[in-house]
Amino acid sequence: MRLAVIDLVGTVVSDGGLALDAVRRGLVSVGVPVAGPRVPALERQARAAMDRPVPRIFADLLDGDQRRARLAAEVYEAWLCAEAAAGRVRAAPGAAAALVALREADVAVAVVGNLSADACDRLVTAAGLPVDVLLGPDDVAGRGLPEPDLVLAAARGADVDPADVVVAADTTSAMVAAARAGAGLALGVLGGAHPAPTLRAAGAHDVLTAVGELPARLGLPQPRIPAQDSSAPLGGRGAVIP
Repeated sequence: MRLAVIDLVGTVVSDGGLALDAVRRGLVSVGVPVAGPRVPALERQARAAMDRPVPRIFADLLDGDQRRARLAAEVYEAWLCAEAAAGRVRAAPGAAAALVALREADVAVAVVGNLSADACDRLVTAAGLPVDVLLGPDDVAGRGLPEPDLVLAAARGADVDPADVVVAADTTSAMVAAARAGAGLALGVLGGAHPAPTLRAAGAHDVLTAVGELPARLGLPQPRIPAQDSSAPLGGRGAVIP
């Protein structure tokens, strides 16, 4: 593998209820109560949709009301950015060390998310993650996961064949995107949106307990330096898009 395409929230950034809290904030902003007998069903529906672009999550929850979905999505991302600014966004356990190990082995790292460019930037920066390229739907004409565009764009930017790409993510949409892009390896990661059977059913070749296991799964050595000492800068946003 010459390129690792890794999902953002739930894979390299700890979820810990972060995404669901953001959904609640978005719903409240458009007048949907987040208390009462209907809430458990609403939250189950939200969890099932977590692997889609944010406006689609809210469109599903709001019975197709696109205007309210857009407003709720804006609040969702604004809240995530506020959490990042307040220092409450953390890298997933072992994530930073795994990214260092990949880069030391000359495996490029592209982090992708179904969020806006600004939200992706803020979350990765707050988590202190060393990545080469950061991509979101804004960079591929809005075609986020499960479309293959993010994976293919990262491969083009790294000048690698999709067969030399490993996709690691906690979502079924990323597993589907990996298959559609022709990625050589699709690895599910637990601790985020979906459990192991769901990830395997969506096309995962294997499932990792955490993203920190990725280098070992690829047969790579552990990093020679602690992840917190890595000062490698982020790659330029959108630089891989022709």
